[in-house]
Amino acid sequence: AVKEFEFMKALSEHGFPVPKPIEQNRHCIVMEYMDGSFPLNQVKELDDQKTVYVNLMDILARFAHHGLIHGDYNEFNIMINNAGKITIIDFPQMVSVNHPNARMYFE
Repeated sequence: AVKEFEFMKALSEHGFPVPKPIEQNRHCIVMEYMDGSFPLNQVKELDDQKTVYVNLMDILARFAHHGLIHGDYNEFNIMINNAGKITIIDFPQMVSVNHPNARMYFE
């Protein structure tokens, strides 16, 4: 949880759409409550699918531009609220683009 907390803290400080981390202890992270957000896999209908897709690809590109690969970028780790605001969660598998297995994590 230490690595995940540090990634969340750094990403939050750099304006990435991640929950604000509050505290970490052993295997637990306390983060801001994301009222009204749901994992993307639970969303059955989107008003503007194209905008959501473009925003998700922009976030992915921003990670890469900053030298990072999420490692588990999927519908279970993408939160979205009714207004279409996206929040990315779950960072234990995040690695550098220079990691020996970076291509595998990216794909």
